[in-house]
Amino acid sequence: MRAAAVCLLGLALALSGPSVAVAKKPTKRASACQKLSKRYADVATSRKLVAVVRGSDETGRISACVLPRGKVRTLAAWDDGLGRDWGSIVDTAGTWVLFEQGHGDQYGGVSRTLTRVEVRHNRRVTLSSYGCMLGWDLAPCPDGTNYGLVGIAPNGAGAVALSDFATGTATLQAFDSAGVFTKLADGVIEALRVTTTQINWRQRGIGHTAPLPE
Repeated sequence: MRAAAVCLLGLALALSGPSVAVAKKPTKRASACQKLSKRYADVATSRKLVAVVRGSDETGRISACVLPRGKVRTLAAWDDGLGRDWGSIVDTAGTWVLFEQGHGDQYGGVSRTLTRVEVRHNRRVTLSSYGCMLGWDLAPCPDGTNYGLVGIAPNGAGAVALSDFATGTATLQAFDSAGVFTKLADGVIEALRVTTTQINWRQRGIGHTAPLPE
């Protein structure tokens, strides 16, 4: 009887002794890229890419990164209290972003640039650009190219409709992953669609197809 009581007492002491803490695995803090995707409206079509416009028409920036922990890059920024500068995301695919940046002056001049960037490595190519900053004499300045319909595939290749200010001509240009142009058609096009393998466009009511460059 005494032995049983001693055993019960020992068991009670063991149960009432200090508990052994179970070590918890440290939780990883959210990366800057993950925070960016949660804080702003992400317009990227790929789950691994984050592309956002931050700020307003007067002061803002375009930022992008590759999940989960890629560097947050500023693709374009503007700071103009009169709202004459701007930036916008035109299209995204894979880890690529097409974005536009423009600037206006008090005389009515304007510049506009279309840029393609591979966000992971920050590789940039200008696809279209013109500057028309008017001076005191308001002289015309028809240099450069403007863009219309444009599309991009996950490998960075795509197509863009360009108009040349100097010659007044319009063309449809394919571009490969390095940004090298190949002319597909002369004249204005009515529709454009870029897939993972093809470039499809309509011109004068007729559909056309070309393979997507690598």
